This record gives sequence, structure tokens and C-alpha cells, in this order.
Amino acid sequence: MDNLESLTNLRPYDRLVMAKHSEVYPSPEELEAVQTIVSHVECALKSVSDQMDTRKDDKETTEAVNDNAQERVLRGVMRVGLVAKGLLLKGDKDLELVLLCSNKPTITLLKQVAEKLTAQLEVEMSVLDAGIVVTSTKESALTLIIHLTSPLVRAEQEKMRTVNDPPDVLDRQKCLTALASLRHAKWFQAKVNDLTSAVIVIRILRDLCIRVPTWTPLSGWPLELLVEKAISTSERPMGTGESLRRVLECVASGILLEDGPGIKDPCEKDPVGATAYLTVQQCEDITQSAQFALRLCAFGQMHKVLGMDSKPVKPRKLMGAGGKEGYHVTLSSKGLSSLTDDLTMNAVMRLNQYRPGLEYRLTSQTGPVHEPVFTMAVDLNGKTYEATGPSKRAAKLNVATKVLQDLGLPIGSESKSESSGDAEGSQESVKAAATSSTTSEDVTCLSSCCEQTGQGPILTKNGKNPVMELNEKRRSLKYELSAETGGSHEKCFVMEVSQQYVCIENNNCTKYCYVCVICLNSCLGFGKTLTFLTRKAPFGSD
Repeated sequence: MDNLESLTNLRPYDRLVMAKHSEVYPSPEELEAVQTIVSHVECALKSVSDQMDTRKDDKETTEAVNDNAQERVLRGVMRVGLVAKGLLLKGDKDLELVLLCSNKPTITLLKQVAEKLTAQLEVEMSVLDAGIVVTSTKESALTLIIHLTSPLVRAEQEKMRTVNDPPDVLDRQKCLTALASLRHAKWFQAKVNDLTSAVIVIRILRDLCIRVPTWTPLSGWPLELLVEKAISTSERPMGTGESLRRVLECVASGILLEDGPGIKDPCEKDPVGATAYLTVQQCEDITQSAQFALRLCAFGQMHKVLGMDSKPVKPRKLMGAGGKEGYHVTLSSKGLSSLTDDLTMNAVMRLNQYRPGLEYRLTSQTGPVHEPVFTMAVDLNGKTYEATGPSKRAAKLNVATKVLQDLGLPIGSESKSESSGDAEGSQESVKAAATSSTTSEDVTCLSSCCEQTGQGPILTKNGKNPVMELNEKRRSLKYELSAETGGSHEKCFVMEVSQQYVCIENNNCTKYCYVCVICLNSCLGFGKTLTFLTRKAPFGSD
């Protein structure tokens, strides 16, 4: 119930993005499998580090114990990539860890760690990747790569490599990439995790990079920088849908183009562009794709950008017979019986309870301007239903009634009376406008009063509205509200007209009628013989 209530308060774009996010977000079983393999590998590496340091301590028993943490062969293991940033999607199988060493990692050290891990896990040594591959044997079939690196690799690179490397040292570029992934994870946790909607938008765009080959080169670190730059520069917090659109606007504006501002890598000391590896053609293709996605969003087709078949149905807020609010997406047998018992619901409301989200469309409009005929249509279960009416609302009620009859469901009590009432009301309004010169505001207020009250309109013995009849006798009268008392649920109004005829009435509309009746009885020669009639309102008009 809380999820439906929160979805109802979202904007249309937010509902679409959150619906897509729920599709791509990993299941609890997948998240548990990831957590299991990562924690098992971390524990295994901790035991391997202890074993290697124990041998060292046996050889050097009387040595000083200063800087014990720095003297350890394996200084620590850190999570990087999707695991550290929380960007996993459904179906992601590749995970990463970084194992920090006190010295430059070598092939000998790699073999030692792999041999000790073999006693606990199924591992495979990869010298080319400067790491160890751990594969889970369960149904999830996850693959975790442990990258070996050391801070000395980058420090000596800055010193122009004045120290000679061991002969079997691992690939320097792989070690530098592992160090960079550590910096990326720390930057992400400090800058992106606190941004509203940023993580959700990155997951959505990662899915876009997987689905659309044009966006694939942008996936990874440049995409995270782009989302952070777009959302953090906003002057106010944004929802998920607006944040996604802002990112698309940044790309569409040409930030990736050769003459554009580009995206600077904040984790490098030297000014380096994070998208420098992209070719000119790739940048142009991504920019063009973002512009096309923006056009789709502008025309209400964001679900196509997200790769969804259709728009998700918004949970409708419905009022039952008891006045209690409820959120209904599917209709059970109990809901069907309550639908039958509720006499205040018209055909459109009943059909909406049975099948939420139906789209009514206007197919044609015929007839003269003063008496048009509208044709509305709706599609349900592969069948098209059409009906006509003097107004769009009446035609919509008629087509809903037609659908309910075809489905064998109960029909709203107002469906036929309202459609015919609209036709009569339109004809009466034309006649009233031709025969009277009363003020339009008074007539509008009076007609709405007749619909809201259950006792029908107030008429004189001539069958006329008191305001209209008084206006025929004395034109340009001024009605003034002299007092207003009572609470919001029960107000009392005091009206005055011309010669201070006062009327007290608790309805904002009927006060005009009663003050006119008093005025007609008092000063226009009707004496006390003037009575007013009430015409009973049709059933269900309240």
C-alpha cells in the first residue's frame, strides 16, 4: 500500500523511471549471492595474508615491530567497481576486488596467493590481467577478479622510474588501472552517493548502454562523471525523471563533441579528459542519439527511451460509497460486489475500476456548431467500442456503458440520465440566453446550485427563476454580501439588494433566490400570494 501511495505522488517521468528501475534492479537472491562470494573471498585473503606474515615472523623473530601494517606483504583488500558503488544490475556476473601489496606485485607473489586460495576456493591465475579469477560453482555462476597492485607503482612512475623493477613484475598498466579503480570508488562514495537520484539514473543509463550499441562506449567511469556533473550543477533537487532528462540534455548539447567542454577526470593530477578514448564518430553518434531521445521525451514517448513496451498504469485514487479512499489496481470478487452496491458511480468510474488506464479518444465531431455530435472510442481486449453524444463527456459515458453491457457488468446509474441531461441542459441554456438578459454570473451560480442541492431549483408561481424574474422587473440591481458566519462545513450568508431586503441562507447559491423572492413579494405588487415551487432533482444528480 505504501509503495502504491508513493508512486501516486510521483510525476509521470518519475513513475516511468522508477518502473524501469524496478525491472533492472537485481533480485534479493542475486544480491545475496554477490555478498556471499565477496565476503568469502575477503575472508580467504585475510587468512592468506596472516599465513604469509607468520612465515616472515618465524624468520625474523627479534626484529622490531614498528610499522607492522606497512610491513605486511598483503596490506589489504578493497571492493571496487560495481560492488563498491552499488551499481549492480540484474544479470551482472563480473565483480572486482583490489589486493594492495606492500611491494610491487610479481608473478611469484601472484602464484603464492593463488596456491593458498586454492585450498579454500576454486581459483585460476591470470598473469595477463595481473590478477586471480574466482568462479562460483552455484547457479548464479559469478566471476570475481582479484587485481594485485601497489602504491609504489604510481609513486615510481611520478619519479620517472628511477628504481629498477623485479624481473617478474606484473604489467604496470594493469596495476595502474587497479589503483585508478580504487580512487574512482572513493570519489564515488564521497561525491555521488549523497546526490538525489544519481545512483538510480546511473543504473538506468547503464541499462541503456547495454541495450543500445551506440551508447556502449560511454559505459563505466565517464558515465558516472557525466551524471554527477549534470545533477550536482542543478540549483535545486530533482526527481529521477527530471535528473535523467537533464543528463540527456547535457549530452545532446554537445559536451562530448570535439569542440565541446568535455569531462575532466577529477581523480588524476594532470588535466586528463575522461572521454579522450572515444573517437570523433562515437561522440557524434552518442550526441545524435541523445537528441533523438529528448525529442521522444518531449512527445510523451519516454517509455521508448527506457526500452519499455508501454507506459505503466498509474494507480488511480478512487472514492467508494463510504467515502474512504482506496487504491485498486486489480478487481477481485469482493471489489466487484462493492462496485455493484455503489450507486453513486457512473459508467466511466465503474469501467475504470474494472480496467484502469483505458484511453478514450475522440474519433469524429459532426453536426452544427450549436448542436454538435461527438463520437468517442475506446479499445478493450482487442475490440473497439464507439458511442456518440452531445458532448465529449456524454459520449464517453455512453461508450463506457456500451463496454459494461458487453462485458455483463453493472452500469452506473448516471450514465444515461447524464448524457440526456447534457442535451437538455444545452438546449435550455440556449433558450434562456435568448429570452432573458440576466447577469451570466447569477445564472451560472443558480444552475450549479440546482445540481449541488438535493431539493431542486427554486421557482416562482410563473415557473421562472426568482433572479431572472426580478431582473426583468428591475434591471441592474446590486446584490451585496453583508455578512458571512459559520465554519467551512456549514456557512450562513446574509444578502442585501437595493432597498435593504435581507435574506439569511446557509447556501452560497440559493441565497440569491430567496432574496429575490422577498423583494418580489414586498415591492412589485405580488403581495403575499407569491409562492415558490421546488422541482425534484433527478435521482443521482447530487
